[in-house]
Amino acid sequence: MCIGIPMHVIEVDGAFAWCEGRGRRERLNALLLEELSPGDWVYATLGHAREIITSQQADEINLALDGLAAALQGATDLDAYFPLSSAASMLPSLPLKPEQTA
Repeated sequence: MCIGIPMHVIEVDGAFAWCEGRGRRERLNALLLEELSPGDWVYATLGHAREIITSQQADEINLALDGLAAALQGATDLDAYFPLSSAASMLPSLPLKPEQTA
């Protein structure tokens, strides 16, 4: 299984982009993205920039990856790594009390 990481675009060079993220610099294939500019954040996996993401999404993904690393080191209190900020907006709203049918 592959895990993508958020990367910050430093320079765009035609169909490629130099990006930095999680302590490394990488040249990514950016053909999947129409408009990419220095300063953008991308979700990167297998040498490709797959999607432009917001800086908030990048922060949340990095925090989750930090949580994964902590879990692999034996940490058990992982709640701080997984806040429900943007994920909460994706949850469906449920009624407090189901309506009764006749």
